[in-house]
Amino acid sequence: MERIISERDEGLQSIRPKIDVSTAEAGAIESFQSSTLRPILKFQNGIILAQFKKYLIKFKPAFNAYNQGAQRNFIDEVLKKDPRIKNSLIASVVSLMTISEYEVYCSNKIELNKRIVTLLIKRLQDQLDFLY
Repeated sequence: MERIISERDEGLQSIRPKIDVSTAEAGAIESFQSSTLRPILKFQNGIILAQFKKYLIKFKPAFNAYNQGAQRNFIDEVLKKDPRIKNSLIASVVSLMTISEYEVYCSNKIELNKRIVTLLIKRLQDQLDFLY
C-alpha cells in the first residue's frame, strides 16, 4: 500500500507546473500556498474554467450580458456564498494533493480553504474571456 501511495505522490508532483516563487521568508501556510496550491491551480485551470462555465450555464445563463465589473463581483460573491460550486472547485484542488500535503491541508483546513477560494476568485476574474 505504501508503494502505491508513493507512486501516486511522485506522479502528482511530476505533472505539476513549476512556479518560481521565493518561499525563503514565508510562513508555513504561505509556503504551502506557493509550493502546493498555486501549481495545482495552474495545472487544474482548464477543469476549473469548465466547472465554472457549467455552473454559469445552469445558474446564471445571462452572465455574459453583464459588464466586466458585474461579472467580477458575481464570481467573488458566488464563490464565497454558494457551497455547491465552492466545494466542487476546492475538491478539484484537494484531490491533486499528495498524502503529506493532504495532512497539512486537514490541519489548516479553514485557512487553506479561504486561500484556495481567494486564488480561485482571482484566477476566474483574470480569465473572464474564457467563461463565455
